[in-house]
Amino acid sequence: MDDSPANFKRTKIVKTLSKVSLRHLAILFLSLSVINVAEAQKVLEEIIVTAQKREQSLQDVPASVSVISGGSMQDFIGGGENIRAMAGRVPSLQIESSNGRQSPRFYIRGLGNTDFDVNASQPVSLVLDEVALENPVLKSLPMFDLERIEVLKGPQGTLFGRNTPAGIVKIDTVMPSDATEGYLNLGYGSRNTQSYEGAVGGGLAEGIAVRLSLKYLERDPWIDNSVNGSGDDFGGFNEFAYRLQFLFDLTDSLTALAKLHGFRQKGDQPQIFYANALTQGKRGTRSGFDEEVASHDGSAEFELRHVGGSLHLDWATSGGLAITSITGYDRAENFSRADVDGGLIGGAEVIGTLGRQAFFNVESGDGLDDHYQFSQEFRMVGESGSLLYHLGLFYFDEDIDVVSKNFDSATTLPSSEDIASQRTTSAAIFGQVEYAISPVLSLTAGLRYTDDDKKLKTIPGPGSTAFNDVIKADDSYVNWDLGLNYYINDDWSVYGRAGTASRGPVTIGRFGFTSSADTETLTSIEMGFKADLLDGRARWNAAVYTYEIEDQQLTATGGTQNLNRLLNADRTEGRGFETDLEFLVTENLRLSTNLSYNATEIKDKNLRAEQCGATPGCTGLDPVVGIFDGPFGPVTSVSVDGNDLPRSPEWLFNVSLRYTFYLPTGQVYFNTDWNYRSESNIFLYEAVEFVAEQRWLGGMRMGYKNESGKLDIALVGRNITDKVVVDGALDFLNLTAFVNEPAFWGLEVGYRY
Repeated sequence: MDDSPANFKRTKIVKTLSKVSLRHLAILFLSLSVINVAEAQKVLEEIIVTAQKREQSLQDVPASVSVISGGSMQDFIGGGENIRAMAGRVPSLQIESSNGRQSPRFYIRGLGNTDFDVNASQPVSLVLDEVALENPVLKSLPMFDLERIEVLKGPQGTLFGRNTPAGIVKIDTVMPSDATEGYLNLGYGSRNTQSYEGAVGGGLAEGIAVRLSLKYLERDPWIDNSVNGSGDDFGGFNEFAYRLQFLFDLTDSLTALAKLHGFRQKGDQPQIFYANALTQGKRGTRSGFDEEVASHDGSAEFELRHVGGSLHLDWATSGGLAITSITGYDRAENFSRADVDGGLIGGAEVIGTLGRQAFFNVESGDGLDDHYQFSQEFRMVGESGSLLYHLGLFYFDEDIDVVSKNFDSATTLPSSEDIASQRTTSAAIFGQVEYAISPVLSLTAGLRYTDDDKKLKTIPGPGSTAFNDVIKADDSYVNWDLGLNYYINDDWSVYGRAGTASRGPVTIGRFGFTSSADTETLTSIEMGFKADLLDGRARWNAAVYTYEIEDQQLTATGGTQNLNRLLNADRTEGRGFETDLEFLVTENLRLSTNLSYNATEIKDKNLRAEQCGATPGCTGLDPVVGIFDGPFGPVTSVSVDGNDLPRSPEWLFNVSLRYTFYLPTGQVYFNTDWNYRSESNIFLYEAVEFVAEQRWLGGMRMGYKNESGKLDIALVGRNITDKVVVDGALDFLNLTAFVNEPAFWGLEVGYRY
């Protein structure tokens, strides 16, 4: 492969299309051709979703919605995986993090936020049991006892409380019921990973049901720190999560669901950084790199505690109105500390050497010293003839104190400390109407008014060189949504949708360096179809879309310092397509596959970013527009006009197969899933070295279920080809990178009753 700067840009698109997309399309078309000859005796089960705030068949929702069942998610998180295991499992969804198991960053259709600050704002909303979790730390939640996950792409603000320019990841857990039932799952595998998970529930008394769900997961250290000699020094963690729910049938028309939930995470490394894992002028990890060996001369740790609760009231009035109240309250406290440079300190002679850091150490940490969020949502749904209407009110209040510390590696004590205190309030009124023009044609229209207010204050602490500063930002805005849905026949429907969404002003203030960005506004157009094929044995949905963002909020990460800077781009454009196919090939064989293409481009001739300030430096691919003096030498400023959005792979592909062989005493099954992600820029600017590499990750589950289906014993494998690639990098000190986890093999035993 020719990685020279002159050739890199010229061949990027050609290589992607010829070596990746055509292969994926061939697989998809092959899957479709199989439909013509397959003979199955069963039909696919109907998928019920609540994407439009009422129970509907997935095929009746006039929007791009994808679903991951609770059972499928259980397979994906085998081997100690976390919420990031959803990445690429449905079209256009990408998830990554530079903080390991904490603070995941979500992207839909290429739109996300690379900001690693713990008060960063994201254009993708994570909604857990109808409550939007705003802070990225809260989104670190463990996955267990799930009903389903719905991924809604594009603007959703006229139906959901918190405005969502890119889309929503909606997680619904298993609710209590009167039936006495539960489960217990035990797992053990590579790196001494142990998992214990279970739930129990049923009726307590007339009109009262309860469900208790628990999960514990731990892993031993598995990475050798060469600074301390041989041995497993870090990579270990443990986490515990709980959920207690009570469902009350207060009257024939009034129900209440009360929930208490929380989790704790603790470990020795938030993220494993490898100094000079990259080689100047080349892509990928250097020769001799070993993910099981690092060289850290600083201390590291992470700990997170979260507790929250919600109250969900549903009232059906005698006049036919359905009124809902959802109250949510969450608190979190965390701190993550890392040897950020990822190497053993030395002089000029170690520049560019794997596992070494020249001249000075960088050891820092951040966390929520105090945090709470409160949200209140009211909704009213009614029907009059051919008209269905939905009206909502939403209020959100969040208060955050972020503490940032630098450490002296020799004493392990803080050398400086800063606090950023941020208060956010948001209020909105929103609504949507659906009118049945005819039995086969319906019109949907929505409107939303939002008022956002932010205030951030920086407070210098001991050893700080920063100043007191205050940023205030507020804005109000109106968004809309308009759609048509047409049923061609009982099996085919087509839809079109246009709408806008906005993300209010944002602020950050790490180590006393404040930054802000104005409101961004997205305009989106989408068209798609939904089809049931072969008498219900296949389901095929697809969509094409385009969008434009005015004043998009972007984050320039790193460059010359361990800081972020908020920017507004004049305009950003995106376009793509998505397709899902599920097919019951035979009574024993099920195929699920999806593919998405997401192309993005920044349009701003005046937008600048600081190219890497590393030693050795990176090989930049963007036009240089200026050079100025910085804290560690000359700083190169480059134009990022025309670049892709960072962390946004163009191609995502996922395929899974399940084969079941039935026995008189039960069944033997084999599942395998394969997930592809094309390469993407790590930063706003383009450089040969700073690329999140393309990868295939494969998983499998082979097991036995007894005749009743209650007992399940399985061999589990994740990343079974042991593919380890660059997932992220740091660009402000040396060619430091971090990678995905290596292969995992384990055994799981589950019992349901």
